[in-house]
Amino acid sequence: MSIQLTKQFVAFFLILLGITALSILAILGIETAGHHIPQKDLITDYFMALTWAIILSFSILLWPIPTRHKRALEIVWIAKIFVTLGIMLFYEYNYGLDAYYYFYSAKTGDFAWQNFEFGVGTPNMINLARLHQYFLADSYHALKVTSAMIGMIAIYIFYRAAVLFLKSDDLRFFYILALYPSILFWSSILGKDPLMFIGIALYVYGVVGWGKSGKGQYILWGALGVWIASFIRLWYAPILLAPLAVFFILGTKNIFAKIVFIGIVAVAFLFSFSLFAERFSIETTQDLVAATNTISSSWTHGGSGQEISGGVTSVSSMLAFAPIGSFTALFRPLPGEVLNAFGLLSGLENFILLWLTFLAIKRSRLKDLKEPLVLWAIVLVMSWSVIYGFVSFQNLGSAARFKLQILPVLLGLILYLSRHRNKFYPPHRNC
Repeated sequence: MSIQLTKQFVAFFLILLGITALSILAILGIETAGHHIPQKDLITDYFMALTWAIILSFSILLWPIPTRHKRALEIVWIAKIFVTLGIMLFYEYNYGLDAYYYFYSAKTGDFAWQNFEFGVGTPNMINLARLHQYFLADSYHALKVTSAMIGMIAIYIFYRAAVLFLKSDDLRFFYILALYPSILFWSSILGKDPLMFIGIALYVYGVVGWGKSGKGQYILWGALGVWIASFIRLWYAPILLAPLAVFFILGTKNIFAKIVFIGIVAVAFLFSFSLFAERFSIETTQDLVAATNTISSSWTHGGSGQEISGGVTSVSSMLAFAPIGSFTALFRPLPGEVLNAFGLLSGLENFILLWLTFLAIKRSRLKDLKEPLVLWAIVLVMSWSVIYGFVSFQNLGSAARFKLQILPVLLGLILYLSRHRNKFYPPHRNC
């Protein structure tokens, strides 16, 4: 029965792909939609992507996961391809994107391992695009499809982390994560975001797995996640490592294990922060202030750009701005702040997210904070929002894309804390 259902989903996927392709060709036109894309034959480019999407769909049937999970992934893959090869064409028609630069630069150079540079996202993206062209195809849309698959794998890893935490394999939460509009869209774009997303997913999976079981294999997954995230954006290593101090306070009662764990984390944090400081020439507190102001002000462009009143001039001004910036990073734009299709949708999402957060605060109990993983998630969200507040505030249009990286943790946290305490989770299923 399960095999039959899987075949039906695959057949439905192929039909939907065909309908989507014909509809776009008839209504919008691939070449018209892709007038920004540096590609001569956009029709061939597009159908190469459709073929690649179908191949990746069949590959899901071979994944070493439960059959019910495969069905859920096939459904989500349909949604992601509809977004990637359908809705996203309207986005590409209206905006100039970094993705075009990655693709064009990949076409005009050769892949080389020495071109990778740890912590520098743009050259790494270009080199990865060259690798993709070398092994697969010279297709912009196919590269997008690969990015969408990376994003979907990341969502599934986040879900498996939730399963470890809740000890409940409830696929409804997977659908919430995967089909949440901002996650669905931004985890499918051609850019740094899907790669960052899967790095943070592995980090979360590793932390939750280690927190629940204490097994060393999860530390390796977490370390891999930190490495991937910081490979693209160097400053993510200290952001992800700092909240782990929670486990020294509330973790295992074994003092020796605490000392060893915090020692490893402290060394990794100091090393990553030294790389960050070297990259941005930060030697003093004033250097940090100046670097923050430079990076922050560089985002004050576009229709949704705005400036921090008075700028970032001192540590005290940074501390004073932190609550405003943190709120902006997590919950803005609010309805009506950005008057375009993406801004209106993001505003509605943030209104719902803000309401759920208030509900979570209302229903939370002090004993919830005694769970190390809950406190770690809170500290992680707060740390990320304080740091990203300085750039999110300056450009509300980009704020929604930045938030992708932390959104599954935020959603999981507020849904967990806002739950009805008199209800129990269903019994654990094998996963």
